[in-house]
Amino acid sequence: MSANVRRWRRLRSRLAELGAADVEATTDRVGAVLVLLEERDDEMVFVLTLRRDDLPTHPGQVSFPGGRREWQETTRSAALREAAEEIGLRASTVEVVGRLPAFFIPPSRFWMAPVVARWRAPHPLRAQESEVAAIVHAPLSALTDRSRWRKVRLSATGWSWAWALDGDHILWGATGMVVTVLLDVVEPGWRGGTDPGDLPDEQEVMPWLDPRLERRVRAARLVGTATRPRNGIVAPGPAARSRVDDAGRAIAAAVDRMPERPRHVVVLAGTGGTGAVGLVAARDLAATGARVTAVTAAADADSPAVPFTGTLPEADLFIDALVGGGQHGRLRGVPLEMMLALRAHTAPILSVDLPSGLHPTDGLIGDAVSATVTVALDGMWPALDHVGLSPFVGDLYLWRPGSDEVVRLVGGPERTTTAGGWRE
Repeated sequence: MSANVRRWRRLRSRLAELGAADVEATTDRVGAVLVLLEERDDEMVFVLTLRRDDLPTHPGQVSFPGGRREWQETTRSAALREAAEEIGLRASTVEVVGRLPAFFIPPSRFWMAPVVARWRAPHPLRAQESEVAAIVHAPLSALTDRSRWRKVRLSATGWSWAWALDGDHILWGATGMVVTVLLDVVEPGWRGGTDPGDLPDEQEVMPWLDPRLERRVRAARLVGTATRPRNGIVAPGPAARSRVDDAGRAIAAAVDRMPERPRHVVVLAGTGGTGAVGLVAARDLAATGARVTAVTAAADADSPAVPFTGTLPEADLFIDALVGGGQHGRLRGVPLEMMLALRAHTAPILSVDLPSGLHPTDGLIGDAVSATVTVALDGMWPALDHVGLSPFVGDLYLWRPGSDEVVRLVGGPERTTTAGGWRE
């Protein structure tokens, strides 16, 4: 059996397991991208584009062909249409094999919805002159070549992977994160136990230093002093009632310290301990005069939350307290419907303990909340430290039990950063 046959089997199986849902048509801020894979000499090749330097958004970046999904268009058809426009791809030569879960990109306020396709009948491509400077090919042999590996400090969860491609092009950012996820599937063990933070300093790249690529982070952030636990992972256990109250108060206090206090906070509360933390936060925020709506996955006459009816109200901040570290399988039923309903909104999302839908140890097992900020409770789940999951985790903070303080985590287990109050 050839290497590519094994790769395609693994990829198809993994995409089927994920069962990613399409982003609902209720939002027009969806960027459909085509992850196009070509086969050459028994290896896979990612077909990418280099955006023009004079574009108003993401100039000079390596990216997948893609763009805004139009009204009543499916993500699949949008990805194929954009690829036809940008690189002249003929849809009849492509087999769509599945989707990866969509995730939210705060700087651009867009959902990124990757559609994975096999290019069964390659043909000459042409770059759209108004947007595409060049068509870039990234074979597996280049992506697994250690001399091409780079690291970039992209998020508060630590380092992310980047690659130096031919022509001094750097593959990084959201595109690099999707490539990382797919490499882990089609080429298991490609990194040989190496994390990007293990690379030497001379392999660090800082593409955002160009003012045209500057990240305009819109989410609230924390300031002060904190050190990530040296052991990296401290598995949280079931919280006692007092621990639930303390954690809920800490989240409410953090929200209350935002420089622009949200006028309306919507809390999505599950039925377990994470949901109980969310309800305590809702109660404490309401006591300070904030307008708070708590929505629950199950009707309960004794709960202050209202049952989910299919849609969520507009808000300045959503608190995801659906499942957290209690996740054992893919989201199903009402919790899944609530998570998908979040995609109709662009307000920041604060996830309690773990973005709902992520498995504590296995990570991406289906559709998941794409958080702006995650506040870990009592310690670090393994999934929170996986660089490929940073689009879902967002900025990562740790609650200190027995206090109302949450501290921001940056870099590896021994790295220190500042944390304490909120800032933009």
